[in-house]
Amino acid sequence: MDIEYALIADYAEIVSGKLYVMGAGWDQTFATEAPANVRFAAAVGVRVGWEETNRSIPVQVTIEDDDARELMRVDGAVQVGRAPDLPPGTSQLAQFAINLVLPLPAFGGYRMRVVAGTGDEPAMAARPFRLVKR
Repeated sequence: MDIEYALIADYAEIVSGKLYVMGAGWDQTFATEAPANVRFAAAVGVRVGWEETNRSIPVQVTIEDDDARELMRVDGAVQVGRAPDLPPGTSQLAQFAINLVLPLPAFGGYRMRVVAGTGDEPAMAARPFRLVKR
């Protein structure tokens, strides 16, 4: 499995297998003071291999500061089956979106870290972002 995409946005949702996002792709957000509550969405696509279907795959989205201190964590899972007409060997995309108000304690750097799967080599992605004084 692979992390196909991991986007930071203002809002995201999955409807009928399609990702809809607003204000995506930012790496800095602004506030007049800190701490600040920031509108935050994580949009994630996990590419699931043929041999990984029909089982639950754990996924963890963590928000950390620059010192790797965990500020927030969302645990979940994705699972895809095999349609009868799916050609053998075909991978599939499992998608999800998380929308929340993220409390950031100070100006500075943060990162969204996504981990999918377990074992020796889970799929991982990290996206840095900053809270900047306006």
